[in-house]
Amino acid sequence: MKNRSYEYDVALSFAGENRAYVEKVANSLKNKGIKVFYDLFEEANLWGKNLYEYLSEIYQNKARYTVLFVSSFYNKKLWTNHERVSMQARAFQESREYILPARFDDTEIPGILKTIGYINLENRSPEELAILIENKLKKDQTFFRNRWSKLSTMINPKPFIFTLKVVDEKGQLIKHAKVVLVANNSTYLEGFTDENGLAHFVIRTRKLYTVLIAHLDYPAVVFSNVNPKEDIEVTIEKSENSGSLIINKSGQIPGISGKIEPVANVDKGLSVYADNIAIEGGKDQPYHFELDEAITLEDNKGNIVYLTFRFFQARIALIDFHKK
Repeated sequence: MKNRSYEYDVALSFAGENRAYVEKVANSLKNKGIKVFYDLFEEANLWGKNLYEYLSEIYQNKARYTVLFVSSFYNKKLWTNHERVSMQARAFQESREYILPARFDDTEIPGILKTIGYINLENRSPEELAILIENKLKKDQTFFRNRWSKLSTMINPKPFIFTLKVVDEKGQLIKHAKVVLVANNSTYLEGFTDENGLAHFVIRTRKLYTVLIAHLDYPAVVFSNVNPKEDIEVTIEKSENSGSLIINKSGQIPGISGKIEPVANVDKGLSVYADNIAIEGGKDQPYHFELDEAITLEDNKGNIVYLTFRFFQARIALIDFHKK
């Protein structure tokens, strides 16, 4: 297997009748920083293109994986069958799984063997499927990261500078944004944007990073599998009464008294403790939460803040907050 670069982490192939479900999957993946090909995200790119050739290129060469949403509608569509043929041509050339079937029903799709492992979408939410896709990508990236790390120890690469620029929707520089680079082994680098909206990091090991960006006046941003050899620019749109922050082990949320401490448990998943703060009206603590789902906090003065965890690994948490 070659360590090649893809324009998309995953492409979604589906019938229009299943769009409502698939769109939620696409939005969830996008919020996780995953590069996803979903047609409505690409309207400008698709405009005026020869769709037959363009989509063939997408599903055959430009995505690391394709999720094929199997349904009774899928076989009846001209474009979905064109997409299927393109992705099967790719799958035939590679000695690894590329097509990831997700079934709404038991419809047989030409070329998709019944013995191929699939995900049953019955009673599975779009967010749950998005998490499975994210985990699949992480497992795939582990091969590349491990291989890259071993190579780097042999050739003893020289340190280099990675620069990240943060601006708002008007192109104005965003100063004092906190930026954390989290490696797959949970080690991390942290810094802040300067007067020019730039954050600089000295990279000493060849790893892919998850990039976290937070600012008290702007929503959180997260990008997965970032290669620090290429500098990047990030645009953040401001949202009224909202902000974000990154905490390590524990921290205080602006607009509310007391501290919170998120924890991860292998058996029970993600939970949070709050010091002198009620969670969801007084639920027992530790309170179990899911990423990208809002929870309500209230302190002893009646101040209320809505909290959403966007990322949590080891003891590093990226959090969006919205003041009531």
